[in-house]
Amino acid sequence: MKRNDRLPALVRAKHLVMVVLVSGLAAPAWAQPANDNPCGAVSLLVNPTCTYVAGTTLNATATAGVPAPGCASYVGADVWFSAVVPANGQLILNSNTGVILDGGMALYTAPSCSGPFALLECDDDDSPNGLMPYINRTGLVPGSTVYIRFWEFGGNNNGTFSICASVPPPPPGNDNPCGAAPLPVNLNCNYSTFSTAASTNTTGPPAPGCANFAGSDVWFSVVVPPDGHLTLNSTPGVITDGGMALYTAPSCSGPFTLLECDDDDSPNGLMPYIDRTGLVPGSTVYVRFWEYGGDNNGTFGICATGVAAVPAGDCVLTLNLFDSFGDGWGSSNVGVSINGGPFTYYTVTSFSFSTLIGVNIGNVVVFTYNNSGPFQGENSFSVGLMNGGGSYYNSPAPPSAGVAWTTTVTCNPPPAPPQDCVGSTTICNGQAFNNNSNNTGNVVDLTAANRGCLASGERQGTWYVFSPSVAGTIGFTINPVVTTDYDFAVWGPYPPGSTPSAICPPAGPPLRCSYAAPTGPTGCVTGAGDNSEGAGGNRWVNSFNVTVDQVYLLYVDNFSSNGQAFDLTWQLTNGASLDCTILPIELVNFSASGVTEGVDLRWTTASEENSDRFEIERSIDGEQFATIGTLDAAGTSNQQNVYSFLDRTPHHGLNHYRLRLVDIDGDMDHSGVRSVHVDLVGKDDVLLVPNPGTDHVQVLLPGSAPGSVFTLVDATGRIVMRQSTQGARMDISTAALPKGLYGFRLLATDGSVTDQGTWVRE
Repeated sequence: MKRNDRLPALVRAKHLVMVVLVSGLAAPAWAQPANDNPCGAVSLLVNPTCTYVAGTTLNATATAGVPAPGCASYVGADVWFSAVVPANGQLILNSNTGVILDGGMALYTAPSCSGPFALLECDDDDSPNGLMPYINRTGLVPGSTVYIRFWEFGGNNNGTFSICASVPPPPPGNDNPCGAAPLPVNLNCNYSTFSTAASTNTTGPPAPGCANFAGSDVWFSVVVPPDGHLTLNSTPGVITDGGMALYTAPSCSGPFTLLECDDDDSPNGLMPYIDRTGLVPGSTVYVRFWEYGGDNNGTFGICATGVAAVPAGDCVLTLNLFDSFGDGWGSSNVGVSINGGPFTYYTVTSFSFSTLIGVNIGNVVVFTYNNSGPFQGENSFSVGLMNGGGSYYNSPAPPSAGVAWTTTVTCNPPPAPPQDCVGSTTICNGQAFNNNSNNTGNVVDLTAANRGCLASGERQGTWYVFSPSVAGTIGFTINPVVTTDYDFAVWGPYPPGSTPSAICPPAGPPLRCSYAAPTGPTGCVTGAGDNSEGAGGNRWVNSFNVTVDQVYLLYVDNFSSNGQAFDLTWQLTNGASLDCTILPIELVNFSASGVTEGVDLRWTTASEENSDRFEIERSIDGEQFATIGTLDAAGTSNQQNVYSFLDRTPHHGLNHYRLRLVDIDGDMDHSGVRSVHVDLVGKDDVLLVPNPGTDHVQVLLPGSAPGSVFTLVDATGRIVMRQSTQGARMDISTAALPKGLYGFRLLATDGSVTDQGTWVRE
């Protein structure tokens, strides 16, 4: 169509007259853009950042012989650009508006501007600049020339636009686990700012499984505090909705084990938060962070909190404060007094707070609670033994005002609570019972690997163990006393004779699982139609067939965390019944006492059936036990049997003992723990503990030592350490010393040697 065909009739008539007057001259042609075809393509410089170049599609024509783009309503009127692929094989193409407000762009490869052309990608609206196109392409051939086709959507608003080519910025230094940024662990949250901009997707570690992970992650490393309790929090920056996952690994190269993934639990908007107990003190864990969906990468803040030092004492208590909403306790607090001394008060400003309290055997410790703050139903606290040694006290929510709990310190590890898998309550004989949990125990048993449908993990749940004495079909009903949301999962079957210590935590997903959102009764029934259900389920999954002596774990979980109790009843059909899962050894007492020769252990059984042996185990931390001896058991006996064992080489300080009871089939169980304090220091002796040792050594001094000088010398006689003594103990760091044999001397104030010996650095 000629341009004067669009003019009004009168104007066209005037132009007609003019044509007649200049008869014999050609009508003027409107110029096409120089880059109307690939061989006229404008060369785009590939810059470190986007530097826009102006372009126009005005009077452009449709290019023939090139594959159609296939997007952005292409109808012709295209212009062309070229770019040389950078060394990393990645090219970013972006565009911005001008007269054109909605554009399309396609990327092609070709051996020359004459083709043939291969279409790589076509884009419509992915630019952040309105409805303009954007292409980010990897895997291109470095040094090759690629061709870019641009047009206006629909071809009805041709005109100006701008375009740029750039290389992506280098990824951040913590783009992968081996570049993980170390996060310091502070008592209070001190946010550090980082960014996911230009980050890539890390392959190898298990996918997080939450917060719509789509790659573009960054990594952090954290050294676990001495009590095994670590809190990770985040705050918005450019990123306002993030995801975070916690992993363990022997090194930054893996293999990685996913412990927990979180989306929106931080009090800071839609940011993630993880509070994890039961970690290995001193180990390094890895934290993965990303933006939800990966389409708004940028800055964010992250922090790690926990206790930094272990106080002195025969054992160390952990005081944990919790706020379920995450807004802190206000003026509420927990007070702690030892042996009638002044109270020290603790509170929490977000979700949780932990502190360590050093105590000695025989100390009387009092814990009080001040309920003056708001929202008391969100508050609770617990007292346990450091390094996952169990919980002595778990308060209700809210705690009672005044004196909440008092104890005389024994340093004996407490038994595992039923909120931890190893503390599972045995269900016998198909009994019905009522229960109500107000905490989640001391150990996080549920992980991404074993929780199945229980997407929220542990929420005020209780563990049970049961075993069928007769084969058949098992179903059950969990009926909340007040209508609320309960969930559950069942794992198994495990081999006959399995005990919680051998099968906890579950290694894989559950056999039956319900995470249904509706409130009311839930459980396993015949004909439910499914074995597992998410939040949209109807609260019922299929019953299951069992055989004699199989062992099963059951976790009953109060999703609402509102403290409402439940009744559990069993439906046992086709002859099924339940029995207790115990070993056939009736242990009636077990004692440990210090004697001149060491530690004397004694125990008595009332009866035994097919018993094989007793393995005597010892620990210095109440957690990691090693076998120090074995005694044969009586086999089968209906009479009382008395056993004794003498530990001639106990450690200095607190020693924990337990018995491993083993029958002839290999089934086993543990006794309770007994603890004895042993003082190996003679009146005039110096003792280095441990010996051999590594990075830290405790020097135990005789009563006459204060004011003396302790020296450590190497094999050449060179003094490598000299320190004045104070009190009966001192801790020295030997991390900088090479491995080998060292001599030590204790010098009196007049320079005479009062004691000497050797120590080995491993």
